Amino acid sequence: VPADGTVTMTFQVTVGPPPPGTFQIENLAQITADNSVETGYSNRVYNTLPIPPLSLTKTPSPTTYDAVGQVISYSYVVTNNDPTTTLVGPITITDDKATVSCPAGDLGPLSSKTCTASTTITQADLDAGSVVNTAIAKSANDTASNSAEATVTAVQSPGLSIVKTASPATYAAVGAVISYSFLVENS
Repeated sequence: VPADGTVTMTFQVTVGPPPPGTFQIENLAQITADNSVETGYSNRVYNTLPIPPLSLTKTPSPTTYDAVGQVISYSYVVTNNDPTTTLVGPITITDDKATVSCPAGDLGPLSSKTCTASTTITQADLDAGSVVNTAIAKSANDTASNSAEATVTAVQSPGLSIVKTASPATYAAVGAVISYSFLVENS
């Protein structure tokens, strides 16, 4: 920067999931120069986060499936992000593909509960290539969470097999008739 000059610099930050109880992000810039021992600091800027009082994350296990009848388990973590308010229980989760079970009781400030569910893979799930489901948590006083989605992917191994048999298996003369049968299986 030339003497008595100014430069405007910009940058962007992608915000990841903040820890429970974080309602704003503090940002402070620092500047140094190769020809100076001084360090300059900007004013502090605070960005308020649009965090719902109740948040929900959802995790499937396993994350892939390959057979009809396989069971997929889901773990749901419901978090009260408010540092002072207790959310009245029961805390319930509505999932479009599974029935969720949650521990009884209220959800205290900055605390979490883990809920569970499972679903069984069908032929339609295997054919579709994935199971996608969505859930929302609610407290008894209708405080709602974000929508949490999980995708479990099929490992499809389609295949055809064929077994050929001859009858008779041997022949003794030219002009003998041999019949063939084929067993084709779509696995």
